[in-house]
Amino acid sequence: MIKPGGSPLDAMEELLDFGLGSGPDDMPPRVRERARVAILDTLAATLAGCRAEGVREIAGLVGEWGGAPQATVLATGGRAPAPAAALANGTMARALDLDDVHEQNTCHVSASVVPAALAIAEHRGPVSGRDFIAAVAAGAELVCRLSAAPRVSFSQTGMSLTYQCGFFGAALAAARLAGLRPEVARDAMGIAYARVAGNQQGFLAGAMTVRLMQGIAAEGGVLSVLFAERGITGARDVLEGRFGYYPVFHRGQYDRADLVEGLGSRWLLEDVSIKPVYPCCKFIHGPIGAMLELRSRTGLAPEEIAEARFTVTNEEVFDLVCAPAARKWNPRTVTDAQFSLPFMTAWAAVHGGIGFRPLLPGSLLDPRVRALLPRIHADREDSGQGAGRGTFPMPGILAVTDRSGRRHATRVDHVKGHPRNPMSFDEVAAKLRECAAHGAPGWAGADALVDAVRHLEDCRDVSVLAGLVASAREPR
Repeated sequence: MIKPGGSPLDAMEELLDFGLGSGPDDMPPRVRERARVAILDTLAATLAGCRAEGVREIAGLVGEWGGAPQATVLATGGRAPAPAAALANGTMARALDLDDVHEQNTCHVSASVVPAALAIAEHRGPVSGRDFIAAVAAGAELVCRLSAAPRVSFSQTGMSLTYQCGFFGAALAAARLAGLRPEVARDAMGIAYARVAGNQQGFLAGAMTVRLMQGIAAEGGVLSVLFAERGITGARDVLEGRFGYYPVFHRGQYDRADLVEGLGSRWLLEDVSIKPVYPCCKFIHGPIGAMLELRSRTGLAPEEIAEARFTVTNEEVFDLVCAPAARKWNPRTVTDAQFSLPFMTAWAAVHGGIGFRPLLPGSLLDPRVRALLPRIHADREDSGQGAGRGTFPMPGILAVTDRSGRRHATRVDHVKGHPRNPMSFDEVAAKLRECAAHGAPGWAGADALVDAVRHLEDCRDVSVLAGLVASAREPR
């Protein structure tokens, strides 16, 4: 697309035209199905985070703020202004790090888009299931497109694609459901860019901002739409302008083709991975898979392991889950543990799985896990990565030497949930039930929620989803 003066339009123009103009019938059935599964998976992650550290505190603060009862705060069942509900619910969806991830783009996708869409749907409803699915698909695709383009690693910039791109994706989904005219939606994108935030420092510190920022991105998308509706204008050229997103946040190193090529024919949403019940950084899933495979094949007890060496082939992986060593080999908080390759792989070796137990009080001090930690090593071998961001998913490459001196090796390329090893709707439904059992023990509504999402295309008002999730709030 070309401006009247002959220069190319900002890529956001093409992305927004596509995102607003693609109706449910324009989206291939496989894309609508992938968005429906993303909604189910996000609700599963949300249920798991019902009573996670920080969630009740944020929900309580939102309750203290008060305001118009526009949307449901899922952790409490109370009502709040739509942006505040999106803030609390986005935080809850990310709290245990079980939400979906575009691995190549190093970006979480749905945990900002779905809470923002649900909040605006409750506020402006009724919204049909068909329209809700289409809005989530469009918002998620925008997140995927924006996060695909940078060519400089977050190890150099410190930028978080997850949070930053989430502002735009949440705003697009909300703009569709609010019925914004294209020109008003363009203002919403400009406002979203003015609010964009998020960096990697919280990961290094093991801070709760890791989960909070997901909610802030959802809140930011909703607020951007509401501001634009009231006539507040936003900048144009928000991606490629002189001070646009890629020049400012990514040093001007990006590939425009990843933003706009194949819109409507190739959906990056289909490349997103869904997590099994491993409530930890997706970068660790391959190493966990390798440890579990080797444990199953050899029968080695953790006490028989003299040395376990993981080969880390990507700079970003090493910087996020192996550094700083003082925190990764001696995690002090749950967030530390969730982003620690040595801790999570040691847990897998000791317990034969992951599940929710590593996040329970006292698990950080598990004596058998602590005893194994010094014998786990991460060798950084990323010379083949070259310039840029490397290739994901990083395989789980593991060599173990046992106490008798025998060497055992394994490699796992695609764990369950990757598009090459996908999870079906029924498998994600099983994940939801497991998440509900953890976050809302004794709650009997999981099957009704699964059934509601299974038949979401026929639903006349998606606010039923908020009611079902919120019914899990009280301990049974």
